[in-house]
Amino acid sequence: MDDEKIRRIVIENALKYGKSDTKFVINKIIGENKDLVKNIKELVQKVNQIVNEVNSLSRDKLEEEASIRGITLKKEEKEFDLKPLPNVNGEVILRIPPEPSGYMHLGHAISFMINYLYKLKYNGKLVLRFEDTNPEKVKKEYIDYFKKYISWLGINWDVEKIASNDMEIIYSYGEKLIKEGKAYVCTCSKEQIKENRLKGIACSCRSRSVEENLELWELAKTGRIEEGKATVRLIGDMKSEDMSLRDPNIFRIKFTKYKNYTLWPLYDFENTVEDYLDKVTHIIRSNEFKNSVQNLIREYLNFTKPTIIQYARFNFEGTPFSKRKIRELISQGKISSWEDLRLPTMSSIERRGILPQAIKEFVIRNGYSESSHTYEWEALLTLNRKILDPISKRLFFVIDPVKININYDGEIEIPYHPTQNLGKRKIKVNGFVYISKNDLEYDKLLRLKDFVSVRINKDNTAVIVSKEKIGNEKIIQWVGNDFLNAKLVKINELLKGEDINPESLKEYDGFLESNGSLLSEGEIVQFERIGFARLDNKEKNVFIYSC
Repeated sequence: MDDEKIRRIVIENALKYGKSDTKFVINKIIGENKDLVKNIKELVQKVNQIVNEVNSLSRDKLEEEASIRGITLKKEEKEFDLKPLPNVNGEVILRIPPEPSGYMHLGHAISFMINYLYKLKYNGKLVLRFEDTNPEKVKKEYIDYFKKYISWLGINWDVEKIASNDMEIIYSYGEKLIKEGKAYVCTCSKEQIKENRLKGIACSCRSRSVEENLELWELAKTGRIEEGKATVRLIGDMKSEDMSLRDPNIFRIKFTKYKNYTLWPLYDFENTVEDYLDKVTHIIRSNEFKNSVQNLIREYLNFTKPTIIQYARFNFEGTPFSKRKIRELISQGKISSWEDLRLPTMSSIERRGILPQAIKEFVIRNGYSESSHTYEWEALLTLNRKILDPISKRLFFVIDPVKININYDGEIEIPYHPTQNLGKRKIKVNGFVYISKNDLEYDKLLRLKDFVSVRINKDNTAVIVSKEKIGNEKIIQWVGNDFLNAKLVKINELLKGEDINPESLKEYDGFLESNGSLLSEGEIVQFERIGFARLDNKEKNVFIYSC
């Protein structure tokens, strides 16, 4: 395939998702011509080069290249209409199962929203289940945080539960497997288990009698075996090419202060049993989760298999979602905490002025895909702007203010919104105004927005040319005499590659028109000629740039 055909596919992919993805492009090319597999190394190298070139383009340049090639997105490609779920027979029951070992982030929000929209589509049931069986990492603050922001998103759940509250039931299924000879207690070391798995060798523990296993099981449950000295393993296939099926662990011993249990199920076992108890019919989740062990557990326990739909994780340019990566950045002192505004944690998302409706619209428009994509933040922020535009008041905020003398004494009445009826405000002018240093142009016709058109002399005196807009003057914002000192914080991508982006957090000091004192903390306004900003701290007049 020639470079131009590859470039078309890459541009189409980037146009739709903000950035192109090499894996997606390769899959599409091979799907169209399987003979190209013969030269896969050369193809990957070529595609990767073109993907990097296209992803380095600005949005305007990308659209220009698309236009030259006659590439446009059809309306149906831009919209996601919740394609029908397969295997719907009666009530649809879905679940959102956060692990309360960290803070909820935008990736969780998108996943939960997908499930919630399907609940609404089928008038089904949604279970909120906290999977707390990794007890050493569980904190109540994480549970509260998830509940707060799931509610903030407008997601209503029908059942709320904590997985460990079903521990005795989970134990009963573990014991059942032991009695049926489908699981055993292994006292090998972690190192020996790993080595045996790699070699495909069953350990001697596998040949223990049911009676011996049940005795060890009881000792583990009652805290009479030391941590790390025993695990419960499912009898799988030690020769399987799928390493996860080589006698996977399903319980381990863990002493914690969290709850009075010493034998804890691992994720695959707990999750499978809980889905059965909750009568989940459809599992919609990211493809980081494997199904092979869970399906083997279902087979052994004769559980009905739910319909499983998996999609690629949602990634955003320059943004870490991995708990491991975020913890690493915090420990290195590169960011202050999980509350850092540049992170995708939900408190940061809220403080940035991104609305729940924008996240919902993002899901509706983009849907989900099996192919990995990295989105630009602009894809979400554009939707946020459209929602904010008709409901947000307009105010003036001047960065790097310069004092301009003007022969005017009085009050100017200006609407809070150019088209919506959001009321009016007044700004006092008594002989001078302030404008941004970047807007200062001598002897040029300038329009002080909603006030007068002026020319500014080199002594910083403005001569009024017209009260009405003439038509070709540059429109700038301004503040009057009774201004407020304020700060605008602008957030950009946290990372450039693996390094912190030096432009990721920028602060601008300036003057805010006095009507800013009437705002409530958390209120979002549009600073004329700048963008939307949320009042984060009313006492200090700190605003966070939204979009």
